[in-house]
Amino acid sequence: MSTADGAITHALLLEVDLAGRPARLELTTPAGMLTLHPSADQRELHGNVVGLAGEGVRPLALGWDSERELDVVDRPLAIAVGLRRRRPSVPVGQAIDIDVVAIGPGLEFTTIVRQVERLEDGLWRIRGTGGAADRRISLTPDGLPAGGTRWALETD
Repeated sequence: MSTADGAITHALLLEVDLAGRPARLELTTPAGMLTLHPSADQRELHGNVVGLAGEGVRPLALGWDSERELDVVDRPLAIAVGLRRRRPSVPVGQAIDIDVVAIGPGLEFTTIVRQVERLEDGLWRIRGTGGAADRRISLTPDGLPAGGTRWALETD
């Protein structure tokens, strides 16, 4: 959950499967709530958008495959999942293109190609598209975005 000037800007839940792939996303913003999950055969992304302005529930079905990623615009967690999986195959100094479903603050989404470049061992640059600025994401050795607070889901 993030806040700006004391107001909640978003709450994000992202579940990842054992292969490191997105398994479920729930995103709540002032615009409403979005849920997404891949189908069992990884060929579609299903979910719903519930708008706060009385639009009701809108079902979603998008094309999907095992190499596509999620990217919540201006938030590092979703794209970090894909970067973590690609660490072994993308050497420092190399850039690759990744098909992503980019989700904006109004819960709008587009399917686009993002170029990502591995600048250093834990530092990546996400190239902006459509006039958006480039982003840099630092990942910890365990593949999580650097900084922020971590809470253990289970304790020993």
